[in-house]
Amino acid sequence: MKTIYIGESRKDFLENWKSINQDLVVPKFGMPADLEFYERMCKQNKQGSTITNAVELRIEHVNLEIISRGFNHSAHKFIREGFNYSHQQIPKHLVDFLVLGHRTIIANATRSIITRERLKVEAFFDFNYKLAENTPYYFRMLQHMKTFKADINYNPLFSINLFSDITYLKKKEDGTLAIKMPDGKVLFYKFNDYSKTVTDFGSFSEREITLLQLLARGLSSVQIADLLFISPHTVDTHRRNMLEMTNCVNTTALIVYCRMLGIY
Repeated sequence: MKTIYIGESRKDFLENWKSINQDLVVPKFGMPADLEFYERMCKQNKQGSTITNAVELRIEHVNLEIISRGFNHSAHKFIREGFNYSHQQIPKHLVDFLVLGHRTIIANATRSIITRERLKVEAFFDFNYKLAENTPYYFRMLQHMKTFKADINYNPLFSINLFSDITYLKKKEDGTLAIKMPDGKVLFYKFNDYSKTVTDFGSFSEREITLLQLLARGLSSVQIADLLFISPHTVDTHRRNMLEMTNCVNTTALIVYCRMLGIY
């Protein structure tokens, strides 16, 4: 194993990108040049990151040690045991949704998008994750996934996943999935822990995005109502709707979470 920054990477990953297609033109990979930006960003934002091989379905690079206070997982475990180890840290009833359900939802949501544009799609999942192996204590993790490298035919080769601790932003129950489309629109889905069902909320309306921007500026419901010539009750109805769609605990959490998604 070769230690890179505060994480680990597979040796063959650093030497060359791998593919099951022998005739595929695969770019060389230089760790400092390709990952320096993400490493700096993760350190500054107290995030973690992994790079996954979309062809061979394995974890190639791990940098997770600074996600959350008390987080204690060996980077070597993720490299050696891959997704099996990671899935063991998630409540069992959520694994099927995260592994299979979100793939189906993303595939359905992006079906009408041309192949090249699909590379711009980003996905955000949040779920409970163990602070350490063999512990009953969890925190709420946000996983931001996007394509890192693709082949000449626009097929994803590697994905980068950015991880953040959003325990203070989300309600303890249920998990959410947000899909950011190439045009910037974000689609929201929520997995109900009790009924084991998924609710498709669609995206925020233009009016709701306007309200979100005004809320982020610190305006009250009355001030927003006066500015937009609507009633304070209407403002609060839109606010409650956005809280329901995102599963956030309060308006401040909604503003922070939507900023992380790049909605405004």
